[in-house]
Amino acid sequence: MEAVEFREMELILAVSEERSFTRAAEKNYISQPALSKIVRRVEKNLGAAVFDRGSSPLRVTHEGERFLGFFRQMQALRHDLENYCGELRRRGKNSLTVGAPAFFCAYVLPPLLSAFRAERSDFAVKLIETSDAELRELLCAGVIDAGLTVEEALPTELDSFVLKTESIVLAVPRGNPVNEKLRGMELSEDALLSGDPDLIDAPRVSMKEFANERFLFLKEGNDIRSRGLRICRDAGFEPQIVMELAQLLTAYHLAESGLGVTFARASIPYYAGISPDLCLYAIDHPDTHRQIRAVFSGKSHSSALSAFADFLEKRASF
Repeated sequence: MEAVEFREMELILAVSEERSFTRAAEKNYISQPALSKIVRRVEKNLGAAVFDRGSSPLRVTHEGERFLGFFRQMQALRHDLENYCGELRRRGKNSLTVGAPAFFCAYVLPPLLSAFRAERSDFAVKLIETSDAELRELLCAGVIDAGLTVEEALPTELDSFVLKTESIVLAVPRGNPVNEKLRGMELSEDALLSGDPDLIDAPRVSMKEFANERFLFLKEGNDIRSRGLRICRDAGFEPQIVMELAQLLTAYHLAESGLGVTFARASIPYYAGISPDLCLYAIDHPDTHRQIRAVFSGKSHSSALSAFADFLEKRASF
């Protein structure tokens, strides 16, 4: 007999799982006639039918059960081989690839990675800027080894732990008349630079005070956007969004220029300095608190990744 290709095995296994050529074809992005042709060719090559097409639902023949067992074993061996080869490549390079959204790449990770390299100069570290959604996909694919994220619903194949909790605040241009009404409620420089992630003792402002403001929001898919919309709607209004931006820091700087109010990380002044052109307010809503997580690829078990995970756990209050 001729060798059966792995793609052919995958398709036949898909038909057996779905008990349907049509559903298996749809899930594998192939036409049903093409799938049927492939299966018949493989059956001819094997010398026996895998499926009893006269039954409803589709039934696997006695010989087909044996074939499927062999196919599953070969798939498992292939998977083990790929993982082993990938691990050899990682060990050989002693490399670590870390991904994160723009804010972390700009302010948080550079000093952390420098400190890590100072401790472990035997490891090469590469930094990739991604969105939270891209980060998840790259981790699942094993393209990157570790990252920082605020995503809550992470795939089960990824490992993670909480590094810290952060606060989200509202940044308002200092020249906005609403600040007169809220005199004394603005977050102090000491509060913003204290490193207190929860702003426990800070005064809280009702979001209703900003119902008539022009808002700068982040684009669809960003966690701060989702939270900001919930906060506004819980206050009884739909925000008047005048701009949608891809980056948090862009929205923050546009607010500095007086173009609107925006939700922002309370830690921005800690990293970038206090802005004299903004008033920052802690909002009275539970969604202004969220967790920052270190997340790791389940496909990598390299010594570099283990060392980096241990390093981050020791510095969980960055």
